[in-house]
Amino acid sequence: MNGYRAASVLTDQPDGVHLDLATALGMTPSGEVANPVFCTGFVSRPDILASGLLAVADIAASRYADAGLAKRLANLDPVVTAGGDRLRFESFSACNSVYARFDLDREGLGSSEVGFGTTNVDINLPLRTALARTGRAEALHLDVGGTELRVSTPSATHVERKVALPERWIRGLGEVPALSSALQPVTRLIGPTIGRFLGGLPQQAPPGPTLHLIPAAAGFRVARVPVPGSLVLPGSARLRGCARVARHASVLTVFSAAVGTTGWVFDVPGGRFTLVLSPHPFRGFSGEGSLLSLLTRGSAEADGQLLLASLGWESVVDPVELGHRTGLGLDAVAAGLAWLAASGRLGHDLAEQRYFHRELPVDSVKVARRHPRLTEARTLLESAGVPLSVRVS
Repeated sequence: MNGYRAASVLTDQPDGVHLDLATALGMTPSGEVANPVFCTGFVSRPDILASGLLAVADIAASRYADAGLAKRLANLDPVVTAGGDRLRFESFSACNSVYARFDLDREGLGSSEVGFGTTNVDINLPLRTALARTGRAEALHLDVGGTELRVSTPSATHVERKVALPERWIRGLGEVPALSSALQPVTRLIGPTIGRFLGGLPQQAPPGPTLHLIPAAAGFRVARVPVPGSLVLPGSARLRGCARVARHASVLTVFSAAVGTTGWVFDVPGGRFTLVLSPHPFRGFSGEGSLLSLLTRGSAEADGQLLLASLGWESVVDPVELGHRTGLGLDAVAAGLAWLAASGRLGHDLAEQRYFHRELPVDSVKVARRHPRLTEARTLLESAGVPLSVRVS
């Protein structure tokens, strides 16, 4: 996704601070649109919006493993999805082991009007510097789309560069919903306990040590060795991506799953910030392969295409309701959703335990190409390299 109509700039306007997020090629209910407009209006909490955008951009420019790869993938465009009543900004770390999303909900959007669609925006160092100065008292007007990406303050004007969305992100955007939907809440931290827990984590160089977190009345107790009932956190430095929003958070809900993936959801005024960490900092989401078993279902693509017609850019997608609407059984719905997720068309909201519809301007026919193991397995079967009667356990 590239092709911004104008550069991103920082300016000042008579009615207050203006943040104009320029859009690239995007998907909308009308199909592909160059530089669509998704949102315009004054937000309720400029400081929350600035912190959330900065956190998502920080993750995109961070790496916790694979240093050589990070040099090639740093400073990537966050993906933004407009869902009618909210905006969702998403990114991955350069090593692909951390997924970040900032949701600005109806309360946080203030007077803003929001449309429907998905595209990407670039937030580089000059713009981050400007956002870091944004205070709560300022009047901030947000435009996602329009003529240019512009963040306005009284002091400066900055120009953004343009970066394309990498294939690795598309694969990651497919894997994260499958992994996220399996996470279950472990504990909640309230108010000051959030800062005390995060402040007590070891300040070591990335990826950081493996910690064992023991739920306690006042948050977590931290151990360096396994403890019954503890939550394993490999690469604890990966939690630093939440630093900008954690100071605004009233609640932190922690999620975990048997496979080792963890989720961290911070409730902030007018929105939420979500981090999902892969089971290990050296395991990128793009290679997890959690969708492979569902994608092997012969009707997965046909089921997905049928579901697609019923998604309707909903900010909350309910698989049971989709089954009723389309007449598909739960297994067929699961396979169809896996196919949609693999092409980047589906996200998962941990807090609401529901999927949401997003669209990327990519060729969905190439879904299999983004899953090399599935392609190789099919090739092996077609060449009779493995008899169908053989069962590997």
